[in-house]
Amino acid sequence: MASHAPQTDICPAVGLDRVWRVGKHVAELDGLRGFAILIVTLYRFSKEIPTDSVLGHLMHLGASFGSRGVELFFVLSGFLITGILIDAKDQPHYFRNFIARRSLRIFPLYFATLIALVVAGHLIPAMRSMFHDAIDNQFYLWTYLVNVKMSLADQWCFGYLDHFWSLAVEEHFYLVWPFVLYLISSKVALRTAVVLAIVSAAARIAFVLLTDNGVAPDVLTLFRCDALLIGAAIALIARQPQGLEPLKRWLPVTTMLGGLFVVACGVTEKRFFTIPLTIWPIVWGGILIWLLTANRSAPLARFFNLKFLRTLGKYSYAMYVFQNPLIPLTSAVVSVAAFETLVGGPLLANVLYIGVMFVLTYAAAVLSWNVLERHCLQLKRWFPTDGSEDAAARKNKKSTAGVFVPSNVPAN
Repeated sequence: MASHAPQTDICPAVGLDRVWRVGKHVAELDGLRGFAILIVTLYRFSKEIPTDSVLGHLMHLGASFGSRGVELFFVLSGFLITGILIDAKDQPHYFRNFIARRSLRIFPLYFATLIALVVAGHLIPAMRSMFHDAIDNQFYLWTYLVNVKMSLADQWCFGYLDHFWSLAVEEHFYLVWPFVLYLISSKVALRTAVVLAIVSAAARIAFVLLTDNGVAPDVLTLFRCDALLIGAAIALIARQPQGLEPLKRWLPVTTMLGGLFVVACGVTEKRFFTIPLTIWPIVWGGILIWLLTANRSAPLARFFNLKFLRTLGKYSYAMYVFQNPLIPLTSAVVSVAAFETLVGGPLLANVLYIGVMFVLTYAAAVLSWNVLERHCLQLKRWFPTDGSEDAAARKNKKSTAGVFVPSNVPAN
């Protein structure tokens, strides 16, 4: 594998303060993640907006595009995870550290949520009625096979936990992609990512043409990994000598054409053989490339560096997990119908509902972060990916020197 150390910026031009550099934390990507959760959350709580007026129709149409924020999450995950893996490829404990760090980020909140909702559903009748679909199919939740069950049944069969299909797709990607990158060079990995993305999109389109299954194309990992692989390809290209600069000349055309196509799909509400499921990641990928190659003073970079978006990005995982379950859990007090009795008009009632549910989702995510997530993430220090030993680990080694350590307790 070629060394990436000499490259400090995507663009070799001197004196440019680019947004992205290898191995550096990019606050603007936190903002991009925050933008994704913002539009997804607005979409999640806007499904009752009445469309019998021009304003209502426009609001409903605008909010519906928020469902495509999932593709943005996929592209961003593919980019970040691939970058982490490539940069750590020559470091010790490649697989152990990656799996441990991903597990500490994903599993505590995920399984704590299942315990709170599914297990509690067996004890509390009201929760049983709210989450009976998830409880009846809980095996697939515990094993990250939600999307497989949906595909086989051709049904959205987990009720208020249906959105966990995307978590399953990402988890499957995390299990396979590290091995692929470890076994091949970066140059071959780029070709592999592009080919697999094309295969994924082509297989999905062929499946739609040959079957009547309408759910599998939307959720099955084989059919949805093209977005993750597009993000992976961007990460691999960014680490080549020329970086992403050669791609910039194509961005205006591809982003404009892709944007027009997906907007047309949204307005007409046509699936177009699921082609938009690939076009959206290409559009998001174009925006990602623009951001990565921008100067920090550029309007795009300044927008995604807004503190509001970066804060949302910090809590985005918990917000995504909680937003659907909160709908039934708060329905006795917070609902469109309840707000309509207060303000009269259904449109204003929906706006209030979206706002209140957004605040509740954010508050739940902040609570989750401070009670659970940040404490688990602190354990990442034991699994460094930069090849250096953590200071705490060195201190622990020093303190245990010459001291008997039981065989079932590692010294480092």
